[in-house]
Amino acid sequence: MLPLGAASKVTLEQLNTTGWEQYKGQTVCITTPLVVCGTMYDSLILSDERLFVPEELAVGLADGDSTEYWNRVAYNRQHRIKLECKYPYHLNLGATVTGLKARVMGQQHLQTGAQPHFKNYRPKKRVPTWGEADIRVCAANVQNYFVHVGGYATRRNTVGQHALQRYKVSSALAKIDADLYALCELEQGSSAPAELVAAMNDLYRKKHPGKKTDVFAFVQTDTVDRDTISGGFIYNKERVRPRENVQLAYLNHADIHAHRFLIQQFEDCTTGRRFYVSLNHPRSKRGDAAEANAKRVAELDTVFAAFDRLALTPDSMILFLGDYNAYAQESSTQKIVRAGYQDMNVIHAPADYSYSYKGESGFLDRCYASPVMAKHIVSLQPLHWNTDYYYSAAYYSKYNYKNRNIPKDAPKNIRCVMSFAAKKNRYFRYSDHDPLLINIVW
Repeated sequence: MLPLGAASKVTLEQLNTTGWEQYKGQTVCITTPLVVCGTMYDSLILSDERLFVPEELAVGLADGDSTEYWNRVAYNRQHRIKLECKYPYHLNLGATVTGLKARVMGQQHLQTGAQPHFKNYRPKKRVPTWGEADIRVCAANVQNYFVHVGGYATRRNTVGQHALQRYKVSSALAKIDADLYALCELEQGSSAPAELVAAMNDLYRKKHPGKKTDVFAFVQTDTVDRDTISGGFIYNKERVRPRENVQLAYLNHADIHAHRFLIQQFEDCTTGRRFYVSLNHPRSKRGDAAEANAKRVAELDTVFAAFDRLALTPDSMILFLGDYNAYAQESSTQKIVRAGYQDMNVIHAPADYSYSYKGESGFLDRCYASPVMAKHIVSLQPLHWNTDYYYSAAYYSKYNYKNRNIPKDAPKNIRCVMSFAAKKNRYFRYSDHDPLLINIVW
């Protein structure tokens, strides 16, 4: 990286108006306050405000009306800056800098040989007050929580790494203190939810020494453990109870994706009120975008077909939860709205997010409700314990120090931050998704 010289003071608006090429090769001091929207290997994505995914906001996108979509794409491109810098690994999304001094390398491309002085953002450590609620629901993606060490995409290859992840996930869920948890990306079978439930019960008994019996339990979905991703329900036995057996939306239960689509009826132990939870985890965005979108639409067709078999309609008490791998205005999620269900994210948290990718934020984790159920949902909010934290806080600890990609010439303070990120953050960054907290009042 080139050393910096004398800097010309400019605003971001000046750079965008007069043209970045005019300043190419020069050192500038950007007086506009900038925020970290994303992190890369040796660079940061900066903007004058948090950038949101166009698919989250562009109304009409599902109908092929792309004017607003392309306007939002253009806006994000104009406000997105790539900053090459040393050791950005310790910065959280939301960190800010004013008076950034850097060399202009090209269009919206800066470089600095020094480590810029950012004011780091620390997500709140406490669970927001639940407020009035009869049933408290937490919907969370636990990012491939597999019991088998070295399982698919877990990035955990030692017993110590898995022990750390078990502690992070179980303590996070216990800290949230929900009555019902709907979890995506559990290892299929009973081992993963059983392990989490055991850890959560241990934590609960430590907090309540007089409690001798287990409080948490899980809904049995399949006794066969396979190396495939599933979903599952954990619940507080004193607050809710499952009714009947869990239903798979797929008729072909042998399909490896069948266990990502679950339908379960629950009953409030106090009031006797019953409601259904449809937990869904459609096809990811990897690969061909059009093919993946068509697959998501087809998978939701399967869910609605299962509703028909169970005689469920928008007049039933239904709650949709899960990681839909799609934002609010995409055709798969709009399919749910057009079937008569209401988007609780849009109603209760229109300017929030649960996921961030390449500098853009939005909701992949979503909650929909039938009209009769929507009347009882008084709040929905994401808990920013994950997506805002820098990636190095995820699974790394003293257990796998040699396996981390920490530059040998990194300053001591950066090495310490990376080495003990997981320990210091406790249950933070246990996943790449933020959990949703949902309050239900009858």
